[in-house]
Amino acid sequence: MRCHPCNPHIKNGRVARWLVRASGHPRKIFSKILFLLTGCDLGRRLPDSTFLPHPQGIVVGGHVQLGEEIVIGHQVTLGGRDLALENMPTVQDRVYLGAGCKVLGKVMIGRGATVGANAVVTRDVPAGAIVVGANRILKDRRSPYAG
Repeated sequence: MRCHPCNPHIKNGRVARWLVRASGHPRKIFSKILFLLTGCDLGRRLPDSTFLPHPQGIVVGGHVQLGEEIVIGHQVTLGGRDLALENMPTVQDRVYLGAGCKVLGKVMIGRGATVGANAVVTRDVPAGAIVVGANRILKDRRSPYAG
């Protein structure tokens, strides 16, 4: 079992590995079965290096762009704010998305950023930054995932 390079306590369990594999399968029946079991709606293929420590209730829009070694907590939503499909988030490498956070609209989450639990992000987050609450970027702190 592979551990996250920044945090050895984060690893994928069996269900998380199945979800990552099923997200890229050409037959959507596998992801639909896992949706019934976990409540995860994955509209696009997740990179193999994605970590899902508690894979329940995760929603990833079909046009979201994801980097490598991303940690996605439970109940995370990555999606648009309107009907335009191209208005989806871009999440760069080694980002930590805390439990229950919502990243909405055409925003860029910079490399190594941390989005806190239950945060709502509707504007760009610089690389290595920490964001909490509603778009509140902590200026005096640096994310431990910034590497």
